[in-house]
Amino acid sequence: MNLQGLDPHLLHAWLTARSLARGLPMPVPEHGGFRVDTGSDTETVRWVFPHLCDGLKDLARAIHQPRQFIKVCATTEALRAALPPHWTVHPASHVMRAHGAMPRRTLAHGYSVTTEQSGPVVAARILGETGELAASGYGAETDHVFVYDRIVTEPAHRRKGLGHVLMQTLHAARRNADSRELLVATDDGRALYETLGWCVVAAYASGSIVEG
Repeated sequence: MNLQGLDPHLLHAWLTARSLARGLPMPVPEHGGFRVDTGSDTETVRWVFPHLCDGLKDLARAIHQPRQFIKVCATTEALRAALPPHWTVHPASHVMRAHGAMPRRTLAHGYSVTTEQSGPVVAARILGETGELAASGYGAETDHVFVYDRIVTEPAHRRKGLGHVLMQTLHAARRNADSRELLVATDDGRALYETLGWCVVAAYASGSIVEG
């Protein structure tokens, strides 16, 4: 894992693919990082930095409203030290990339998988026997980067390898076999993806001002 952060060009490619997957505005260079106007009920805007820098610290001092997030390819401890005291640092995540061939797994009996391609974005869905949504996820490809996004298995369908099949389905949908495959994982997700041959390339920390 690189404790010095992530290459800015790789971070920009990843954020661009993520914005495509979610229908968000493209990332804009700002303060030494990139701003993405997310515009959701829980987050209006996020700034993502490839590493800690003075621009991040200056930005944090200028923000006084909730729902504005600062994210950086650094540890939670390093981000905590860089933020003003009234900021909250959220649980750690990890930037991961595919490393080697993904082991194959057969779809469990009674399930079916479908994909839908829209330009650089592919959506995959796994349905149960009665047609209920069991798992879903998205992939987006740009600048030789393929990003996996919102990989979710519904609680009633977990521990059946559906997430594994979902990942291999998205993997097969890549247009460029040489694209670097990236995702952001929680601690629990990291453990799963490591069994699929993924490795951590950078820590990923997040902070915001919590309402109330």
